Amino acid sequence: MLVFAGLLLGVYYIKPYKPVVSIVPVAEEEPQWRAFSGRVVMPSLDDMYVLGNSADRNLLQFEQFLQGRAAGLHFAAADYFKKHNCAAAHGENVPDVVLGLKLTLDSLGMFEPEILFSNIADENFKGLVLSQIQTYWRYPRSEQGSLEVWVPVVWKSCYRHNSN
Repeated sequence: MLVFAGLLLGVYYIKPYKPVVSIVPVAEEEPQWRAFSGRVVMPSLDDMYVLGNSADRNLLQFEQFLQGRAAGLHFAAADYFKKHNCAAAHGENVPDVVLGLKLTLDSLGMFEPEILFSNIADENFKGLVLSQIQTYWRYPRSEQGSLEVWVPVVWKSCYRHNSN
């Protein structure tokens, strides 16, 4: 009993370790870049040119599918517009980006994209768009056949609520 009382007394008198902490104020830094604040304009059914639809796919559903993929393409454009944001800060006009895509959709729902035309020469941007489509875009399977369509996709460099 005396040993137990002695241990409790010993633990009671042990002082806990207090680490030495130095507080250094952090200087507020201005961000060096802003995110892409533009808008991706996905094509409507009137903007698409269907080359072949041997799978007999519903084009209205395909249009809705494309409209839902704007966020991924918005994300893919972020690096390109970060590079050109410095020019916009100095008052220069950053042009809109236009890509003409040829999308081939096989019977398994996998896309094979190809860039037919573009108004920019940035190969990294084009590669990001193609990899975004190949990696993340999936469409429901069909029994057979494929869908081949040309679609124009536009990245507006500056988004205004009242513009189209």
